[in-house]
Amino acid sequence: MLVFTEMNYWRQKAYSWLRWSEKYAKADMVYVAKGNSWQILGQIVTTLLSFALLTVFANYLPKETYGLYRYILSLASVLGTFSLTGMNQAVAQAAARGDEGSLRASVRYQLKWNSVTFLAFCALSGYYFYNNNVTVAISLLIMSICSPLTASFNTFGAYLDGKRQFRLNGIFGIISIVVYALSMMVIIILSGEVIWLIAIYSLSTLGTTFAFYLVTLRKFKPPTTEAKDTLKYGRELTFIGFIGPIVSQIDKIILTHFWGATQLAVYSLALAIPDRASIAIKNLVSIGMPKFSNKSPTELNRVFYLRISQGLLVGTVCTISYVILAPYVFTYLLPKYLDALFYSQLLSIGFIFGMPNRYISLLLTSQKLSKLIFANSLIQNTVRLLLYVILGIWGGILGLVTAQVLNSFISMLINIAMWRSVKN
Repeated sequence: MLVFTEMNYWRQKAYSWLRWSEKYAKADMVYVAKGNSWQILGQIVTTLLSFALLTVFANYLPKETYGLYRYILSLASVLGTFSLTGMNQAVAQAAARGDEGSLRASVRYQLKWNSVTFLAFCALSGYYFYNNNVTVAISLLIMSICSPLTASFNTFGAYLDGKRQFRLNGIFGIISIVVYALSMMVIIILSGEVIWLIAIYSLSTLGTTFAFYLVTLRKFKPPTTEAKDTLKYGRELTFIGFIGPIVSQIDKIILTHFWGATQLAVYSLALAIPDRASIAIKNLVSIGMPKFSNKSPTELNRVFYLRISQGLLVGTVCTISYVILAPYVFTYLLPKYLDALFYSQLLSIGFIFGMPNRYISLLLTSQKLSKLIFANSLIQNTVRLLLYVILGIWGGILGLVTAQVLNSFISMLINIAMWRSVKN
């Protein structure tokens, strides 16, 4: 009884402190804390397991093998552009507005559409078979089945976020990363062959995604509707962001072709922790999507620059912390990749701009500003592509790292300009 009394006391103290902090943060801090508590827990578990898996990759696989594995995943990401990559954002926005039928409708539509993705994987697999690269060919053939299905069923996560079911989505995310990480660790130690790595990656991801999609249907019983507006918006967002997934993998493809798979392994290890940390930082903003969808640009503008400043501050603290801690991480846990340390520290500068970029992206999506999102995506991806091609071919890893950091800063300036052009 005493324990429960003590817990209630501290819960009330925390509640009071959060309400007090709202006059400075200009946000519903109780909502933020409830949503972010599961986001943060999920990110902690994800980060720890991802880092453990990264350590196994770095210490049990030759650089050439790891580089080839990352190269195949990059090819798969490019082929993923044939799927409806914008549908999840559309479903999250629809669910936030109360359109329960958007989940079933979007998944049905994606399953039909993603037959094109299947054919794209098969075509590229055939190309590698023709060129006697059996490892890449078989790997792509495996992913031709799993990737389109995973891309369709994973919409349950966007639906749950739109319904503000952050706790449930957080639990699903934790279970998924546990299954994936443990499966990959076992196969790395037992085999270490690229084809087996791709097979376990694909099957573990598809298995958990499909299982949690079924659980979501059983728990919330979303109706079967046409959801034409959501599908239309999802198609628009897909078209708008079509070039994004391609550009995001160009750096790996350039590095492999001009500098070799070993260099890609070093670059991938340099990226691994900053990429995971960037996702965690950006996800802190994502819980605001349901609230953004129900506010006008005028209301959002009242705290726009405050949110940008807060994001820059959080990012700066994260960058400084990472630069200090990274040498210890690489020295003791990733000793074979000490040559990636400096690049990884440089990449952490991108943390500074992560939250502002994610915040503005969510604002544009929440207001369904399709034309503006398209213009924004086109400009940013063009800049990114030019930076990758010019600096990547010229400077290898250092050139690509410089391109990443410059792109983050330039993207923030473009994002701010785009949002300020919105009429109140």
